Amino acid sequence: MKPTSPRRAWSLPLRIGGFLDCSLALYHLVLPYHMRWKSGLIGVPDSLVWALFALNFSWSILMLLTGLLMFYAAQQAPPVAKFTRATVFVVGLFWVIHGTYTWLHPLPLPAALSSLGVILMAFPLVAAILHWIPLGLRNQPRTASPS
Repeated sequence: MKPTSPRRAWSLPLRIGGFLDCSLALYHLVLPYHMRWKSGLIGVPDSLVWALFALNFSWSILMLLTGLLMFYAAQQAPPVAKFTRATVFVVGLFWVIHGTYTWLHPLPLPAALSSLGVILMAFPLVAAILHWIPLGLRNQPRTASPS
């Protein structure tokens, strides 16, 4: 079995993490329409409705840009710059903090969607792990061993 190259060990988890970030972002762009938020906001002041949609839109854009940054970071070859490693760390930290919040304050879901609750609880943990796996690697390219 061929050992994983340092570049692949760095880039693969970040590409998967970036894909998850971007996928979440794209879904959040359609979430208010998919879940018909407007129908549940009848009687709510217009400024609060606007704020809810604006926050969701901003969250979506932030996650999309974050995912694109992870794709960019994945293209870097070890050794990776400190700023790149710090950025990847901060994104993983975000997912840990976000996950902690969602674990302490789960999204109220109807019983029919309880399996979605499990996914929503696992997603931040998986995302954090994918963003942090590459950080556990040595920041030096592997040199060929003498034969």
